[in-house]
Amino acid sequence: MSAFFVQEIYWKRGFSSLVLLAFLLAPFLALATEPAGNIHIGQLDIHPSLSVKEEYNDNIYNEDKGETGSAITTISPGIAFQLPLQKHLLNMNCRAEFIEPSRHQNYEADNYFANIMLDLDFNRLNVQIGDNFARDSVTPDSENDIRNDYYQNRFFLDASYKLADRYKIKGFYRNELRDFNRFHKSWQPDPELDDYTENEVGFNLFYRFLPLTSVLVEYAYTNINNDDMGLPTTDSDTQRLWLGLTWEATSKITGTIKGGYTYRNYDGDTDDFDGFGMKGDLTYRLTSYTNIGLNGFRKPVDTSVTQEEAVYGTYYVSTGGTLSVDHKLTHKITANAHVSYINDDYQEEGTAGKRRDDDRYGLGVGINYQIQDWLGCNVSYNYVDNDSNFDNEDYRNNIVAGKISLAF
Repeated sequence: MSAFFVQEIYWKRGFSSLVLLAFLLAPFLALATEPAGNIHIGQLDIHPSLSVKEEYNDNIYNEDKGETGSAITTISPGIAFQLPLQKHLLNMNCRAEFIEPSRHQNYEADNYFANIMLDLDFNRLNVQIGDNFARDSVTPDSENDIRNDYYQNRFFLDASYKLADRYKIKGFYRNELRDFNRFHKSWQPDPELDDYTENEVGFNLFYRFLPLTSVLVEYAYTNINNDDMGLPTTDSDTQRLWLGLTWEATSKITGTIKGGYTYRNYDGDTDDFDGFGMKGDLTYRLTSYTNIGLNGFRKPVDTSVTQEEAVYGTYYVSTGGTLSVDHKLTHKITANAHVSYINDDYQEEGTAGKRRDDDRYGLGVGINYQIQDWLGCNVSYNYVDNDSNFDNEDYRNNIVAGKISLAF
């Protein structure tokens, strides 16, 4: 029995026991403390949660044949902790995903996630430090494939200082690493080729020229160190210099949009990326009942052997966006809809003989019903169409889903 499998058993038993205990104690502790609604132990708030989703996906492997449909049940227990420390705040949460398909059992998965963040408020100086941990997996892309399990850890540190009423400077650091389980089929590449360590450091300078609107300048340097295992190196260094705008949460428009020059230099023979990059996430409050969301991005993305993209070269440029609308029908019922488009433009021929280019279209609709503060449900439909210049990479899928969520 592998160490990875033994650890999975202990994760599942321990996490399930913790959440079950919180649910059993919640009614008694909530009655014994004020205010009610979750568990209070002194200043510590504890919020257990549970969601159950049932969906049908008519093409779970995203294959061009589109013949591998399955009903999928996802059970996700979670628990969150919040501890105020005078002006500071400590947040911790963890959750699990137990995915069980009715057919094609290689799609089954047990995934785990844990997060911690300390928010320190010193008036002009604000510091956020935290860590995100995941025991996750890459889904199989055929009946003969397997899930590729991995551990991922992401540490972050943000520090911002208000220089005056209109100026603010922010520095940030990120460290991210991914470590794959080595188990794979004999005909598959070693998943550890997708292991990497990524470090990013940078700063933002903000100038508020309107009461709720600021212009920003951002510079960042990113180093990616891939585990090439004796093969030609795919390590890279990326620099970006972006301009943007940001709106505070109380304005009619909220969010940030930024973009500019991005340069990624690969250590090996791979052609460098030199061009425009951007990221935006905006919400416009049209009325008190209706919000319109718009997000977009353009960035270079390294290919992956576990997702079987590496045959098309070292990286691709991904450009896309999503337009969404949320409308409150009643006090408890909200309808939503979205459309999306993504283009993945591969920059090398790889071993495939020509450059790959994908256009991916998506749309979805849904209704959320908040029955009580602690109980909600939603139903949704999503459609995705991937149109590639490689016929075997074309796929379409339709997903119909229903979900019930409890949160105390």
